[in-house]
Amino acid sequence: MKLPVPPSNLPIISAEDAETAHALSDRHPKRLGYILLLLTFGVFGTWASLAPLEGAAHAPGIVTVENYRKTVQHYEGGRVNSLHVREGDWVDEGALLLTLDDTQFRAELDIIGGQLLASRASEARLRAERDKLDSITFPDDFDKTDARVEETLTNEQQLFTARQNSHQGEIDVLKQRINQYEEQIRGLEAISRSKQSLISSYQSELQDLNRLLANGFVDRHRLKIVERNISELQGEVAENRAMIAGIRVQQGETQLQILLVEKEYHTQIVNQISEVQTRIFDLRKRFEAILDRVERTHVFSPESGRVIGMKVNTIGSVVQPGIQIMDIVPDTVDLIIEAQISPVDIDRVFTGKLADIRFSSFKAATTPVIQAQVVHISADRLINEQTGAPYFLSRLELTETGYQMLKDHQLVLVPGMPAEVLINTGQRTLLQYLTQPITNTLARSFIED
Repeated sequence: MKLPVPPSNLPIISAEDAETAHALSDRHPKRLGYILLLLTFGVFGTWASLAPLEGAAHAPGIVTVENYRKTVQHYEGGRVNSLHVREGDWVDEGALLLTLDDTQFRAELDIIGGQLLASRASEARLRAERDKLDSITFPDDFDKTDARVEETLTNEQQLFTARQNSHQGEIDVLKQRINQYEEQIRGLEAISRSKQSLISSYQSELQDLNRLLANGFVDRHRLKIVERNISELQGEVAENRAMIAGIRVQQGETQLQILLVEKEYHTQIVNQISEVQTRIFDLRKRFEAILDRVERTHVFSPESGRVIGMKVNTIGSVVQPGIQIMDIVPDTVDLIIEAQISPVDIDRVFTGKLADIRFSSFKAATTPVIQAQVVHISADRLINEQTGAPYFLSRLELTETGYQMLKDHQLVLVPGMPAEVLINTGQRTLLQYLTQPITNTLARSFIED
């Protein structure tokens, strides 16, 4: 087999020229690659260092009412006697929501009411005794047709009569004693007058005997008998006067005893009035407190709104003191979004910042991003009770643009709806975003211990 012979007119290339030509042919693609690589990095670096990018702080949120939902609670708790609303019902302010059993409270109210009735009736009786009236004037608000009231008033009237008779009987005994003393004095005075008359008669006889004795018609012995009789009678008169004085002292003491009895009786009544008034005041306070507890067994709506989150749904169930029974959510207040801002982002979030809100409850394909604005940031960080993570509470209100977007898409926000919040934190270049962690690390690394 014969091999083909190359044409004689082709140039002859040496081995060195071939190697040089091969090296030049390889250098052009590499140079082009370097140029393209430099251009790429140059353009990307220039864009990364100059082109601004919007930054945002991401935070979970929830839709709530501006004035918050009103939680219905009960201070003492109790057993549910009746329910007047159901989940989702609309109620007006002051509407009856549920009623708790008030049997025990009403029993206590009946006992305290009876004690208060008796105390007030006693006060009326004591006032009549103090003022020395013939009858008792009871308060006008007493229902005298009530059997218990009638019995109480009858008892007080009987006690009033008995105490009056007892006191008057004691006074009468003392007055009778004074009258007896007066009779004794009058008797002694009558005896004294009789003896004084007898003394006068003896004295007249003695004068006659003295004249007869001077003429010698009588002896001196008879004269002595008359003088002795006069002396005895004068002694008896003096003794009667002393007895009268003693009886008058006893009479004065008895009159003083009457005054002391009256004073003691009056003082006793005044003290009893003071005690019963104190008891009435205490009973009224207790009555009002129990009446308030009876009234609180009727749980009313604190404001107009819709019932949500009912924890009690059956009659007879027990409501624990202070627990949430239900919530009332007003329909007429503006809705806001509460977001939990991470402490890492809080330095870039402040009042007035705009934010983009996404509501996961709506269809993502047809729901736009809603605009809102930060209106409040908590002064200190809070702790999420469920996760234990720290956060700053931020409240956002929808802007007019945001409300218009909801209206255009016929979307309705409901309290409790979850939301994804992206708060605009300003512009940074990509280069600043990439180098920020490095610069922060270097800033901490070069601090001398």
